[in-house]
Amino acid sequence: MDGQKRDVKTETRESGTATVAPRVESHPRTKEERPSRTPPRRVGRRRARMLSQLVTRVVSIAVFVAAWQVTSMLIPPRYVPGPATTFAKLIEFAGSGALLGNLATTMIRLLGGFAVALLVGVAVGSAMGLYRRAEGALDLWVMVCLTIPSLVYIIIAFLWLGLTELGAIAAIAWTTFPAITVNVWSGVKAIDQGLIDMARVFRASRAVRGFAVILPQILPYVMGASRYGFGIAWKVTVFVELMGRSDGVGYQLNYSFQIFDMPGVFAWTLFFVAIMITIELGILKPLERHLFRWRPELRA
Repeated sequence: MDGQKRDVKTETRESGTATVAPRVESHPRTKEERPSRTPPRRVGRRRARMLSQLVTRVVSIAVFVAAWQVTSMLIPPRYVPGPATTFAKLIEFAGSGALLGNLATTMIRLLGGFAVALLVGVAVGSAMGLYRRAEGALDLWVMVCLTIPSLVYIIIAFLWLGLTELGAIAAIAWTTFPAITVNVWSGVKAIDQGLIDMARVFRASRAVRGFAVILPQILPYVMGASRYGFGIAWKVTVFVELMGRSDGVGYQLNYSFQIFDMPGVFAWTLFFVAIMITIELGILKPLERHLFRWRPELRA
């Protein structure tokens, strides 16, 4: 008999037929014999998709710049400055230190207000999704807060707290948190109750149910709410600086507007858009891909 492989025969008394168990290998597979977790074909498709997305984005940017150049040739430069004039203005701002200094000021206000809005929004949205009494007590007021214009929040915050950094951060947080709350609320209500019941059957503790069952289900909604809320916070921050601060990207936009410096307005707007795209593609997208790498649509 072979020492590495053997056949095991078993007979069933009821039917009188014999079945042969599969051969059992006595030695495990070596590392070279084990199949790869990621098939080469899938890796190739992923790289091809990433290359296609990159080419598409580059082409779209090129088309936009070309259309911008043609428009600036048809309309007087005092109204639509061309790409060359706008980039020259950007270089001028960068050389004077205005770009990085005002960007740092804006980011501090933005991150402060967004952090407060995210914490409050996730807490309130989770409570509304998990507890009916909290939902019944807060749903009307959350919707009211969602419909109030951001200008109202900014005015009230500055009247209460003055034209200070605290007033600016409060205005940003106050304006942003209703949208985050609604997204998290919807996500918590979409939780699969069957998984929670199964965890109770297996006598999982409340902490285990929260971190192992509930959190993975609401995390995609929290991530989506964060990206949506971050976009709102960006726009509100510029508006806050335009109305009540003496520095930041919003203030510089307002200053260029007051002196009718259209290249300056275009330069600050382009800088603002470039920062937003960098944060979206360089931070938020990779973070989402890392957190949800177990999802097939993000792995493929």
